[in-house]
Amino acid sequence: MPINKDIILRVLFSIAFISITFRVLVPIFVDYLKKKLPGHYDQSKDLDYLIKRQKERLRSQYGLSGDIQSSSTLINSEKRLINNPPPNSTSEVSSLSKELKWGGSQLVLELQSEIAKNFSYKLAESKVNAFVHLVQRRDYLEYLSNEQKVSKSGIKNFLVTLLIWFILVEETREKKFYMLAKIAHKLEVTPEEFALAIQLKLLMSIATKKELKEERIFSEVLVLNQYSDDTIKEASEIIAKKEANLWCKSPSQLFEELNLSLNFASMLSPLPKIKNRKDIESACKVLGVSLEQSIDEVKKTYKKMALKKHPDKIVSQKLPKYLERKAIDKFNIIQEALSIFLEHKK
Repeated sequence: MPINKDIILRVLFSIAFISITFRVLVPIFVDYLKKKLPGHYDQSKDLDYLIKRQKERLRSQYGLSGDIQSSSTLINSEKRLINNPPPNSTSEVSSLSKELKWGGSQLVLELQSEIAKNFSYKLAESKVNAFVHLVQRRDYLEYLSNEQKVSKSGIKNFLVTLLIWFILVEETREKKFYMLAKIAHKLEVTPEEFALAIQLKLLMSIATKKELKEERIFSEVLVLNQYSDDTIKEASEIIAKKEANLWCKSPSQLFEELNLSLNFASMLSPLPKIKNRKDIESACKVLGVSLEQSIDEVKKTYKKMALKKHPDKIVSQKLPKYLERKAIDKFNIIQEALSIFLEHKK
């Protein structure tokens, strides 16, 4: 009996269709039934699952793997580091590696405590945990000299300062000031001026490498969010590597090293615009005085500002020409503000 080829093809196509349908639709139907059954387990509402997801999000935020499937790889890499510490690591660095476990450690609590005590800022344990993992993955402790690697207090100071630095950079990029505002208050500068100093420090560290123009580096507004994550990471790590051993002494070393940038920022910080010679309100804002103050009080305030921003002092600092011009323009605005105030008082 001859075999009809058309019938055979139809049978094969039917088998293939049924097979595909079974593979695709049956699992969907089974899952649907399971959800309808009483007591069904919903993974999305499981507390452990939500915590795991949060950890993965933080890992991704700090440059680690954001894929849940890769968490086993991360754990294995941690175990390898603990069991086989780097050949150049000292006893303190080696023992510290044993503390770097995702579930939290005494080190995490100590970092939280130091920041809360010195900066009145409470950090979530999950965020500190993510930072500790970042330190481990990127070998930031290798920035330290052999002398500092054997100092537990030095290592702790470095980690506290590095964590503060990362937070300040993050807040400057996002233009949301929390810890930054607290530190700015201690330094007696405005949060905007302090954020501008951080931006200057970062951009100056990569200015030559990235061929940044002066008007870009010495911007009067925050433009850090316009740079890529890789560029900001590179700039942050250049600074951390350069100042690591200073940071081991105390977190205050970070702010001392920011002095130059703060000085530049004070020259760049925008002043209120004076509309005309009768705009006494803007003139008072420029000088930081009130209309009720006497002429003598205002002159004293002006002299303090002039000592910092006088053109002779600016030129003597041998600043970049672009910044020098900006600083002199600011001084001229201050002079104009004083002139308007004195005319109004006549």
